[in-house]
Amino acid sequence: MNRVYLASEDSLLLRRVLQRFSGQSCLEIGSGNGGNLSVLVKSFGFVVGTDLVPPEMPLGGGEFVLADRASCFRDYTFDLVAFNPPYLPSEEVEDPAVDGGRDGVDAALAFLEEAVRVMKSTGTILILLSSYNPRERIELICRKHGLTMTLEESERLFYENLAVYAIRRAQQ
Repeated sequence: MNRVYLASEDSLLLRRVLQRFSGQSCLEIGSGNGGNLSVLVKSFGFVVGTDLVPPEMPLGGGEFVLADRASCFRDYTFDLVAFNPPYLPSEEVEDPAVDGGRDGVDAALAFLEEAVRVMKSTGTILILLSSYNPRERIELICRKHGLTMTLEESERLFYENLAVYAIRRAQQ
């Protein structure tokens, strides 16, 4: 089943954080319905989203590429790379819009590896994670690439905590 992810509390949290950033170029991996792209065009010169399914709404000035992650982009292209990956723990990925693998971070790790490659050396990656996800696996990838991870904003829901983290190159 391939379907567009509908905006929910997690999408709205990421959208609030996205409004704090600006620059020349921005990529959202897994742009879903395109709602974040319409926010990003207000503060970035070039905005593009990727997803496995085309959005069902107008992008409001952003571009869209039908692609898995960011494999179609050159290295060191974007000032900001953002994503709200599928993060629900699942033994088997039945719905790629929400199922994140056995501990919920398999999709996030794949997105992160691509984001690190396409982020400019002075860029930022924004990632949304759930309290269901073992953040240590993300932090391990960050350390491997010389990146630091800091909390931007979090929100407590009835059943989980959601958090948006900024990932940047460690200062020398």
